[in-house]
Amino acid sequence: MAEPYRLPTATVLAARSFLDVATTTIELDEGSYLSYPIAPASLWGLDFDVKVFDFHQLVHRDGTRLVFETFQAGAAPPPVGSGHRFCSWWVPHAIDAVRDVPAEWELRPYPGDGHSHCLLTWARISATDEETEGYFNSDHGWVTKEAFRECFAEDRLGIRRAWRSIEHDA
Repeated sequence: MAEPYRLPTATVLAARSFLDVATTTIELDEGSYLSYPIAPASLWGLDFDVKVFDFHQLVHRDGTRLVFETFQAGAAPPPVGSGHRFCSWWVPHAIDAVRDVPAEWELRPYPGDGHSHCLLTWARISATDEETEGYFNSDHGWVTKEAFRECFAEDRLGIRRAWRSIEHDA
């Protein structure tokens, strides 16, 4: 019988903050999980009970050793030597949509009886759910108002206006 799926374990090798940027180096216990996009991502408790820290952009990679930047972290990076689960947030289509600066998005109510999922959070958007409107782009799909505010309007992850990541495409 096959073993159950398991996210990789990350060990924090270095962590420092300067001004509003935290730089964190981790080593993963295996590399088969890594594919575009690696970031944005999070470290979670080993039992997935709590999110520990977010990573916004991957700025260096040497095999399973990864260096990330986090902007306006709001909390100190985890301590050196600590172990966590590592989980990337998005699929390629999601980060490509956020990086598509010329794309025009329109706030609109969700039409019809069906539903769609937010490209970034996977929240349901429909005429009858909690999210009854969102931002729509014909090339990329639907994004919730909150995800649009955070990732497009405010560019909290620095993906649209301050792209420094070494990741460029699939």
